Amino acid sequence: MKEQELLFLGFLQDGPKHGYQLKKLTRDISVTFTGLIKTDSIYYPLQKMLKNGLVTQVSGKEGNRPLKYTYKITQKGKDEFKKLLLNNILTIEKPYFSIDLSLYFLHYIPIQPKRRYLRIRIKLLNRLKKSIQDLKISQSLPSASPRGEPSPNLSAIFEHNQELLDAEIKFITRLAEKI
Repeated sequence: MKEQELLFLGFLQDGPKHGYQLKKLTRDISVTFTGLIKTDSIYYPLQKMLKNGLVTQVSGKEGNRPLKYTYKITQKGKDEFKKLLLNNILTIEKPYFSIDLSLYFLHYIPIQPKRRYLRIRIKLLNRLKKSIQDLKISQSLPSASPRGEPSPNLSAIFEHNQELLDAEIKFITRLAEKI
């Protein structure tokens, strides 16, 4: 829940947004960088933040369209955002990779399929690395920023993800060679 609050309050720093806009931004960020934040129910956290005075809600209607709610961050929400952001920087959780569970039981798999699947994993990791590089390039287009380069925060995220992928590829390659 705190990650959703941090995310929503962060998005609202730039100005009011509709629930759908928040859901789309959350989905885009989640798919691109985290893969962890669920967007199934954005309205529950928004209602909780509304109740706690972190956001305000304004309803409006355009033509024949259904009633839309726009959310705007309050000063209390800005203060909470700063607190959540700084606490999140200091939060350290053990990294979890889905392959760790498979590595634990790897001795049950015969050598040839084991090697084949590890090589396939390397290919998948390289594809992911390429997609992140492509995303970085698309974020570097002139329309992305006046100077034609990604913002420093996006550059840091790209660099972090690239280094994690490089380490994973290096590890899996060594493992496949040892088997």
